Amino acid sequence: MTRIINIRECPEWVENAADYCSSRWSIDKNLYLDSMNDSVSTKKTVPRWYLMLRDTEIIDTKIIGAFGLIDNDFMVRTDLCPWLCALYIEPAERGRRLGAALLAHGRREAAVLGFEKVYLNTDHVGYYEKYGWRYIGDFARQSGSDTRVYEADVIHELEEMAAFFDTRADIYDSHMLDDLGLDEFYATVAACFDRPVHRLLDLGCGTGLELEQMFSRFPDMEMTGIDMSSEMLRILEAKYSRQKLRLIRGSYFDVELGGPYDSVVSTYSLHHFSEESKLELYRMIYAALEPGGMFVFGDYTVTTAERQRELIAAAETQRREQAAPEDEIYHLDIPFTSETEIRLMKAARFASAEVARQWENASIIVARK
Repeated sequence: MTRIINIRECPEWVENAADYCSSRWSIDKNLYLDSMNDSVSTKKTVPRWYLMLRDTEIIDTKIIGAFGLIDNDFMVRTDLCPWLCALYIEPAERGRRLGAALLAHGRREAAVLGFEKVYLNTDHVGYYEKYGWRYIGDFARQSGSDTRVYEADVIHELEEMAAFFDTRADIYDSHMLDDLGLDEFYATVAACFDRPVHRLLDLGCGTGLELEQMFSRFPDMEMTGIDMSSEMLRILEAKYSRQKLRLIRGSYFDVELGGPYDSVVSTYSLHHFSEESKLELYRMIYAALEPGGMFVFGDYTVTTAERQRELIAAAETQRREQAAPEDEIYHLDIPFTSETEIRLMKAARFASAEVARQWENASIIVARK
């Protein structure tokens, strides 16, 4: 029987794994040891290392394959991440699609870590193409030579929303700030509040990345936060233990929003829902705001209606293929255009809704009651 283990969860394998990868790739063992030990303790998304093991009744468990997910595989292109590296299957085990299993596992793990694409470099032609990888060009190694580079989309498996974020709570801040570089985004969200905020409702508040600069500007602000993840709320509460917090674990579609609030904010939370659900929520937000109140929406968006339709169709297909119950909330990305978001806000009776800042894949919209 074969199985794949994550060294982060099985640190007793670090020494053997480093020996194995070093011997197969003729690379200094200490480089592998450093990275593998880092994978056990880091709060960042990468590195991560995986072993394929074979269990038999005759001999002890043995390593028959391995790979890693790292931030850079000796490449000049530091903007690409993560890299699938050190993929190896024992020669006696080849021909059984075990390499394909490791590649698919890597794409699923990258999705769990919050990435959308995975990269690798290789001198092989024709192998990776069979398993969903696309050749994107010859790029320079740090050594100066060029190598073929491939990319693949991650493989998303449907996860219930609260469980998805509970399991990623400890790496969430690092992913959003270090991997995605969203410091400017969160600073811009806070800057959109052009008057003092006394009572704030934060929908999908998570770990509260949007709150740091807001509490700095408005130290006496009373914040009500709603989120489905108990682990994310735990981290938020620890970060802002001296602030006035009221935290509610649940779906903002189901709990009473309360109010009135002078301000509502939501960042990177609403891109999982349909037009019908969003319109319902925007009406609830409108009702929870006091006259003249403002709603600041900051989220993942797309630039064309065609791309929006493609993502909606893909989400519907995924739910259907995985027989997902309609009444369950799953982690599915369905970002809309900013034009769609503004249309829905105005349909919910907001007096105005305007884009405050827009990037290629994110927008900040300010709506006023």
